[in-house]
Amino acid sequence: MKITKFLPIMLFASFQIQAAPVDLELSLVIDVSGSVDGNEYNLMMDGYANAFRNTAVQNNILGGTNGAIAVNTIFFSSSAFTTSLDSFVLLDSATAINSFADTLDTFARPGFGGTRIHTGTNKAISLLDADTLYETTRQIIDISGDGTGSISADQAARGVAESKNYTINGITIGSNSINTYYTDNVITSDGFALHANSFAEFEQAILQKLKAETNTNNNVPEPAIITLLALGLLGFRFSRKSVR
Repeated sequence: MKITKFLPIMLFASFQIQAAPVDLELSLVIDVSGSVDGNEYNLMMDGYANAFRNTAVQNNILGGTNGAIAVNTIFFSSSAFTTSLDSFVLLDSATAINSFADTLDTFARPGFGGTRIHTGTNKAISLLDADTLYETTRQIIDISGDGTGSISADQAARGVAESKNYTINGITIGSNSINTYYTDNVITSDGFALHANSFAEFEQAILQKLKAETNTNNNVPEPAIITLLALGLLGFRFSRKSVR
């Protein structure tokens, strides 16, 4: 009788899904506000796709302790959009990485609107909180954009991320003042921000950023600093937020 009584509980426990260990959970948070035209959107998405196709990035992803990372993609403007890319996908092979890159390369723009960075940040936080499929000690929210937002709202979102030990990094495009805004109001104290002067430079900038972020054996992005200094003629700018 005791075995029969507890059998359903035992069966339920045996079928519970165990979270898969990964070296990194990465949220790509992408600005699709009205200031980003169609060609610029394509340059951004091509940049992300080609960065994931890069051999060094793939080696970083597959060369960590668990040989895998989990990634999702969030689009924001006046609000955060809901798309099929909200869900985390497992990148644990070259095939999986290239498939993800192809998805980014051809993904239709979900909309337009104003620039409210905190909406993307908050959605990334919510999806990281809700994820039960993957487990890791490293969660990074990677925000790209060409504009500024609400200082109070962006700082509040940053504060929530920091309270959960989520790192926010940034990649900005256009005026250097946007990079300064991200450094002061968006990225966390352990985060860093890269800057590309134009969308044409975005691909090289995001490549250096993903090299640093997927280098799970070295959480501090010194390799990115060195490379960016070497590529100084391209106009990239690196900034790191000082610990408050």
